[in-house]
Amino acid sequence: MEKMITCVNCGAKFEQSLVRCPHCGTGYEPAEENEYMDSLDDIRTELQSHKDDGQKRLKKGLSKTILIITVILALIVAMIVSGMLISSKLDNNRRQQQKEEFRSNQGITSSQENSEK
Repeated sequence: MEKMITCVNCGAKFEQSLVRCPHCGTGYEPAEENEYMDSLDDIRTELQSHKDDGQKRLKKGLSKTILIITVILALIVAMIVSGMLISSKLDNNRRQQQKEEFRSNQGITSSQENSEK
């Protein structure tokens, strides 16, 4: 059986666990304080869960950003390397063409060059 208390306003008896007098509605300070502290604990718990969610979202967002940057950098490097390879191939073709033009201007044929070697 729960302890009974007397209302300071109307003098009625009610259980200590009640926040307000059931007869006149006057608040019972210790029970009001307990209820308030419980609600603060609930708010604190909820805020903590949101904080954890925010940190998880931040980490996930950073991971995605790092992945995107890595992919972009890899594409840039691939483009630079392929550009260099194409440029090198074009230079080789240009040099080969210049050699052929020089030989042609000098009257040297491929069969003559092979026999001289």
